[in-house]
Amino acid sequence: MNTTRAAGSRPRHGVRLAAACGLLPLVAGSIVATALPAAAADLPASFLSTSSTWSYSDNGTNPSPGDADRLAWTRAGFDDSAWKTGAGAFGAKSGSATPNLGSGFPVTTVLNQYYPGTTTDIETFHLRTSFDITADQLGQIDGLAGSVVFDDGVQVFVNGVKVAGFADDAVNAAAEGSKNLVYAGNNLSDPVSGTFTVPEAVLHAGSNEVAVALYQGRANSSDVYLDLKSLAPITEGAGSASISDLVLGVGADETQRNLAWYSSADTAQTVQFAPATAYDGTTFPASAVSAAATGGLTTSGEYNRFATIDGLAANTAYVYRVGAEGAWSAVQSFRTQDFAGDFDFLFFGDPQIGSSGNVANDQAGWVDTVNVATQTYPDAELLFSAGDQVESASNEAQYAAFLAADQLTEIPFVATNGNHDVGSKAYSQHFNTPNLTASAGAGTSTSSGGDYWFIYKDVLFMNLNSNSRDYSTHIPWMEQVVAEHGDEAKWKVLAFHHSIYSSGPHGTDSDVVDRRNNLPTTISDLGIDLVLQGHDHSYARSYLMHNGEKADPAEVAGADQVVAGPGGVLYVTANSASGSKYYDINSQVANFSWLSVKNQEKVRNYTAVEVTDGAITVKTLRSQANGDANPINSVVDAVTLTRAEGEDGVSQDLQVAVPEQAAGEFSWSIDGTNGIVDLGTAEQAADAFTASGAINPIRVSDTRKGSPVWSISAQSGDFAAGADEFGGEYLGWTPQVTEAGGGALAGAAVSSKFDGGTGLATSSVLGSALAGHAKGAAKLSADLFLKVPVDLAPEGVYSTKLTLTALS
Repeated sequence: MNTTRAAGSRPRHGVRLAAACGLLPLVAGSIVATALPAAAADLPASFLSTSSTWSYSDNGTNPSPGDADRLAWTRAGFDDSAWKTGAGAFGAKSGSATPNLGSGFPVTTVLNQYYPGTTTDIETFHLRTSFDITADQLGQIDGLAGSVVFDDGVQVFVNGVKVAGFADDAVNAAAEGSKNLVYAGNNLSDPVSGTFTVPEAVLHAGSNEVAVALYQGRANSSDVYLDLKSLAPITEGAGSASISDLVLGVGADETQRNLAWYSSADTAQTVQFAPATAYDGTTFPASAVSAAATGGLTTSGEYNRFATIDGLAANTAYVYRVGAEGAWSAVQSFRTQDFAGDFDFLFFGDPQIGSSGNVANDQAGWVDTVNVATQTYPDAELLFSAGDQVESASNEAQYAAFLAADQLTEIPFVATNGNHDVGSKAYSQHFNTPNLTASAGAGTSTSSGGDYWFIYKDVLFMNLNSNSRDYSTHIPWMEQVVAEHGDEAKWKVLAFHHSIYSSGPHGTDSDVVDRRNNLPTTISDLGIDLVLQGHDHSYARSYLMHNGEKADPAEVAGADQVVAGPGGVLYVTANSASGSKYYDINSQVANFSWLSVKNQEKVRNYTAVEVTDGAITVKTLRSQANGDANPINSVVDAVTLTRAEGEDGVSQDLQVAVPEQAAGEFSWSIDGTNGIVDLGTAEQAADAFTASGAINPIRVSDTRKGSPVWSISAQSGDFAAGADEFGGEYLGWTPQVTEAGGGALAGAAVSSKFDGGTGLATSSVLGSALAGHAKGAAKLSADLFLKVPVDLAPEGVYSTKLTLTALS
């Protein structure tokens, strides 16, 4: 059997192996195998194919109603002479005589979808066929590798033994007498693929019976499909594990990279990495660092592996490989850049490989966009996806085409879970995401889920599984991440797949409206600056939004500079990066009060996001020309986001007068007007000036539903008197709750640098409340104390600003 691959993709191993769930003891265990070389004697490439002829029953009856063993129909000797016959592929859609399930799923034999006189779906379809194998052939192989495409669920039997079950949880849970006629499946929009193994022990010389139970997911399912594509011979231990599907993912911070890959065998594997300067191009460095990989069986019958590269240095090129001795991947490389300062990253809208019906074309468009973007921005530090990497959640051919972009092994990839990704565990098996909380936006036993976050340079990134509308987990998760890590970054960027402020047809979908009603207030309250989205296959940029409303009524459409006040958020929706699918602008777009910019030219786009200390610039460019007037890399839209001065919170002015240094006596000049906090009279004690006072009290009231976590922090600037100054680290405090209520807790005391503390030059918590706290109000205050060396504070009247920030 020859290994095939789409043009331009990296080679993938030829056979996918599955230890199918629910196997009988006879076939338990796993087999390490590869496709049989073409030189083998008289073995066919496959014993069955799409066009094989089957007997089938589509009348909604149990094929073994009177048998104690419900699987009698799967074995030799069963009388199926009254059944219909036909060649694959089999399918039905909405009762049509010419069902159209899409160009990738042709139907040769149309199944009877409904019970007579109704539109109620038949639960289960039963199919049987056989193939012959000689004793000589049986002696040459270790088993067979099967490939099947199905909708909604399927079980496969060989000689009465179950060798595969996909989306069959409902079958396994049913009473034994009902398993032959039950609704089961994943209820996805399109058929999905699976692979399985038939061990040699199940086979015998002569005729071998193959039986398939094809399940509808529910009584009103729109379609059903089955294509058993191949049943190919495989050899016994013909080689070591082969590696594929390698992805270099983003780590928890700049010093890490998270790796994911697939293996043909369940063996112990590692990642090895070393500075590129130690690699001579032939022998991998003996000094390389190894990190163990973890993983397990995938939904496609392979084995996935996750590993983390840690302890990276800034501005360093590295080489790495994954696998094990005798079975290493090709040597790959990446480079780190500065761990602080400005940086660019690239954002790509739904690649959705396979959506056009032509995987090769979609792959070519995707790879070209990534090439254009990375050639234009050669120092881009992240590749960020809006989700919908593939059209069909478990389709490994589509994943292979998506992963054909070589940059995915070189530049950290940031994955987002789209509605076309979620319906299988394949998404979570392909992408190793950092700081994942599986219980937030959780998946199911058959779907991918979870929210994750990471910090890169001065940006806190959060990524939601928006397929889940469980706001009771999403919102507390975001609040906790911001409360714990928000002060570690200057900017906050949120990403999720389903755009809530788009220009396309999904903008009026009920599920999108629901997200739009539930998320924006929290997003504003948490001080998020930019939200990156996909789903609608057209470009959109919102006005600055605050709590779901236009933040500034005076903001003009298409402004190239926007200044965000407190709670102001910019939302950007990306168009297709592959060209696999475009949506027209929504016919109701005139009513979209959030829309500042819209664009749909039906050419491929990408977005470059440029981050500096003072601004985020979002520039969307064409990766495909639209006539002479709009060449490749011409700009679709560009906007620079800055923050209004002081928008991070409120502030109080502090002032202290330092007297001329004297022996045993001095006086202070206190300005107690204009709201300036009075620190009292300074005194010289040996080698330090000391002064004390109290901040103006802060009153907090929280009556929100769910009582989410909140905190108030403060940070002092430098004290200055003309050209003389000393640092805010010499100011300390002791926070207090002066009026208890609402579960308010005082922050920890902070000492002056003079006494070995960090002082208030570092942001410190004044007060906070945990999630689920009682509703109510509280008053916070803090005793301030200044202790500064006398030689740092010449005579003068010094002032500073104490900036308070609320995170909620």
